[in-house]
Amino acid sequence: MTKSKLFWGSVCVLICIFLFRSYKGPEKQSRKIQGNTRIITDMKTRNFAVPDPIRRIALLGGPTGQVAFILGVQDSLCAVTNTLKMSTLVREMYPKIKDLPGPRTTSGSINIEELIRSNPDIAVAGDIDGNIVLEKTRIPVAFLEDSMGEGIVDIKKEIRFYGYLFNADDRAEIYVKFLDRITAIVKERTKDIPVESRKKVFQGYNPGHLVTLGGDTFMQEHIETAGCLNTAKAVTTIGQRTGLHSGLAEVSMEQVLDWNPDILVINSGSAEDLFENPQWKTIKAVRDAQIYLQPAGVFIFNRPTAESAVIFPLWLAEKAYPERFNDVCINCLVKEFYQIVFGFDLTDSQVENVLNGTYELKMMKGIRHKG
Repeated sequence: MTKSKLFWGSVCVLICIFLFRSYKGPEKQSRKIQGNTRIITDMKTRNFAVPDPIRRIALLGGPTGQVAFILGVQDSLCAVTNTLKMSTLVREMYPKIKDLPGPRTTSGSINIEELIRSNPDIAVAGDIDGNIVLEKTRIPVAFLEDSMGEGIVDIKKEIRFYGYLFNADDRAEIYVKFLDRITAIVKERTKDIPVESRKKVFQGYNPGHLVTLGGDTFMQEHIETAGCLNTAKAVTTIGQRTGLHSGLAEVSMEQVLDWNPDILVINSGSAEDLFENPQWKTIKAVRDAQIYLQPAGVFIFNRPTAESAVIFPLWLAEKAYPERFNDVCINCLVKEFYQIVFGFDLTDSQVENVLNGTYELKMMKGIRHKG
């Protein structure tokens, strides 16, 4: 090879390296902030500029979609998760949801091109999704805490953060006051139940009913608020990635038999299936027909959401101790919750669908516990 060919070959290599390092790719193209801005601090204490007001919102966390309705900013949504689009209750109460882009499917799976086309002023996301958006785009990201250990205090903090972010502090406080009110009602009516008389509850998820929420998750507080005992209290699950969503773990049939729960909460199948099952029918909850489909509304209740924090302890406490709630109209409180907090005027039938697990079964056709 001649010196001339070597020289021009080297030049070509250097040019290719320069172009490769300079190329940002189409995914990095996003509109610059124009007009008024303000500096916000997200839940990770990061400070950055956002348009003021925020007119286009991308909500990229499964449970976070409900926040748009709680704060009355649903018409500013420009991108949501596929799970929110699948929510039967949302589709019934806000039909526009079906026309919105759904670039986020499961955690860590985001269609960046679709997200950029939706042209958001801001994306709200947890750690995994938020870091992907920051890496691939110039869209501002407000990080939120997305731990399965979030309790009532954390939910209040999160809703107030959203209220601050979207200039909807008054709406955030409406939710907080309702949560406090319902929590107080439940605790007052169950506080004097001796520990030895408290009902033992097992959350039996998935078709085999052997996936549950550990005692280090938000569900521990929900069950205790209802005056009950979590049979899986000693199970630790947060951070585990065994093919299941963090916070969920699989236990053995032998363990459930040993726990012998008084109440069984399931999210698939039916009570009739368990009545006929030779293993399950020996458990007290099955013998006493204390098997219930988990409630669900805008989102499933086996994630720490604003909905489940209000409804689940109230629902469970009434199922466990009906005599202590015989003067309380649970359906009326749930209807009031959705009307005052969400702006949803639910029919009696829709309230029943929330409480009897109908919406849960419909969502579980498209949502798995993986991812």
